[in-house]
Amino acid sequence: MATQGGFTIILNENNNRILLVKRKDIPIWDLPGGKVGIEETPTACAVREAIEETGYITNAYKKIGEYNRIQFNDIQHIFLGKVIGGQEIENGDETSKVKWFKLNKLPFFMVPHRKEQIKDYTSGNYNLIKTLKDSNLIIKVMRILKKH
Repeated sequence: MATQGGFTIILNENNNRILLVKRKDIPIWDLPGGKVGIEETPTACAVREAIEETGYITNAYKKIGEYNRIQFNDIQHIFLGKVIGGQEIENGDETSKVKWFKLNKLPFFMVPHRKEQIKDYTSGNYNLIKTLKDSNLIIKVMRILKKH
């Protein structure tokens, strides 16, 4: 059975900035999110992870897509959300930084495929089902990092 993750594209009030987190385990930018827990829905996971990683209470009101990463036996559920409460944290258990970025000026170092998933949102694509292909280098690096 594939592992599953829930992630949220969180936008500001003007819908022109996206909230990203800098991971502590691998210092690259990512959408807030993580692994779906036992008896947890991907939507609930996305909301829970956003609180844990950013401090913000969000909603996940629209599904952008379901992205299957066959090489990792993993399915990522990406949602669209807005901040509805909470307060930004400076340094969390899993994140070293939280920052708003312009949608057209995303950071260079991001988790693989995140820019594609964000582009799906900005292109107005929703409820997608896609299979993502990872390069051999990414696969080797991710497997090494999982061991540590």
